[in-house]
Amino acid sequence: MTAVVRSLVVSIILAGLILLGFRQLTISREQAAIRELQALNEEMSRRLAARDAMIDRLSRSHRLAHVHVTGQNWDENGRVTDTNVRLIELDDEGRELGRQSFTLPGDVLFIDAWSAKFSKDDVAHGHPLRGKAIVLLRRVYSELMRPADGIPLDTPGAIPPGYAAEETGRYEQQVWEHFWQIASDAELAGSMGVRVAQGEAVYKPVRAGQVFELTVDAAGGMNLRPLAESATDEGLLSRAGHE
Repeated sequence: MTAVVRSLVVSIILAGLILLGFRQLTISREQAAIRELQALNEEMSRRLAARDAMIDRLSRSHRLAHVHVTGQNWDENGRVTDTNVRLIELDDEGRELGRQSFTLPGDVLFIDAWSAKFSKDDVAHGHPLRGKAIVLLRRVYSELMRPADGIPLDTPGAIPPGYAAEETGRYEQQVWEHFWQIASDAELAGSMGVRVAQGEAVYKPVRAGQVFELTVDAAGGMNLRPLAESATDEGLLSRAGHE
């Protein structure tokens, strides 16, 4: 009888040990599965964040200038004879770099620039030199003027004030100095990492009191977008500096 009890006790202990070991193994596997799932979730989150950052960089635009139509004159037939415009150049943070005022014949405003655009891959990955399109504002004119008679804005070949960072500035200086060679030589453009280099102009009819924001998309292309007519230059700049 004692032997039977002893055997039963040993069997119960062994069964308990087996169950305990199985439970610990199950817990270890569950913990390993949880850790693996957490690692997969973290990796997915990193990839989604990287994708969202790429999409953001591709869709981002930055300001070049605010354009304020300060006044117009009309003839006896009600046609606009000339338009007064103030252009305020901005840096990437929306701070004023400089302003110019000019009078143009007619009521259709043209803003002319050189633009260099880079591959979507460079833009998406935030390349330090080619992470966004670059623009050199050159001149403004109207449909009643020859482009060659337009009023100059920046000096061709110079680094625009908004792109004065040392390494970026040196690279962009090379782009502006060799702009038309890059625009017409695919091999040279490729060596500079430039996808497209070309002259570009935006234009539209304007009327007194209107305010426009001149922007460029990161992947390329200028835009002239109307803002609230009640906005002042100072208010625009203050708001831009806080966005």
